[in-house]
Formats: sequence, C-alpha cells, structure tokens
Amino acid sequence: MFDMYRIEVKKEALSFSAAHFITCGGKCERLHGHNYEVSVQMEGNLTPDRYVFDFVVLKKLLGAICLPLDHRFLLPEKNPDIACQKRGKEWEIRYGQRRYIMPEEDVLVLPLDNITAERLAEYICCKLISSLKDYETDNLSSVEVGVAEAPGQTGYYRVSLIKK
Repeated sequence: MFDMYRIEVKKEALSFSAAHFITCGGKCERLHGHNYEVSVQMEGNLTPDRYVFDFVVLKKLLGAICLPLDHRFLLPEKNPDIACQKRGKEWEIRYGQRRYIMPEEDVLVLPLDNITAERLAEYICCKLISSLKDYETDNLSSVEVGVAEAPGQTGYYRVSLIKK
C-alpha cells in the first residue's frame, strides 16, 4: 500500500470560446460554438515541499495552452471527411455540399481527427505534459484533463506517468 495525493485546478480563467463542427456517422453538425471550461487533475506523491504540483505554475501553463484556442474556429487537419485548403490569407473548408471561407487569423488548425471534447482534452493534456518537461515531475503518477463544452457535458483524457 502507498499514499497517493490528488490536486485539481478548475478556474473560470482556464476557459476558451471557440467555434467548430463535428463529423459523425456520415453526417456533419452545423457550425456552432462553445464556452469551453478546462480542468486538470494530477495524482502523485508529495514533493519535498509537500505538494503534488505547484498550483501557480499549473495555472500559468494551462493559461498559455488555452489562450491560442480562444475566439477561433478549430479545424481538425486529420479529419478524412473534411477537405481544407489554405488560399492566400483564407481557409476554404468543405464537407459534402457545405463550403466555408474563413480568414486565416480566425482559424486554428489542430492535429486532430475531430473537434470533440474528448479530443480537445487529449490535445490539451499532451500540450500540458510537454510543458512539464521543465519541472520536477518524478512524483506524478497521472494527469487528467477535462474539457466541458456545456454544464454536465465533459470529455476527459488521462495519461499514466508511472514508469515501468
């Protein structure tokens, strides 16, 4: 048996507003947006300073990840059903008979196959773990990110950091 501690960060400042649509089962949702809220849980042993991870640092790292997502159209570059092409300073996005033209500065291309809450949680979690490389994290056993797209609707992604 061993002790395990968990922290959670869930703050209003860790949010972003973005537009998207999802393709699913041969259909495509209408273009719409959400006020996404991000939460993070970290589990692990206590550091010599007696915490799992510094809240101040964690909020700063998450804020830097959420900021580029805010007020953008999120475009999944790996979606096989969406044809997208950058033309000058615009993106042309097609799904079936639908065609969208959007200014380049309003579009954020993400390395995802669909812009679901679950995939956004995975994207944010991977970015967070990458940004942790500059910090001592040997005590951490897992990181979990939640992305809520509406009250009561949250997608989660969890990574185990236990080295085998």
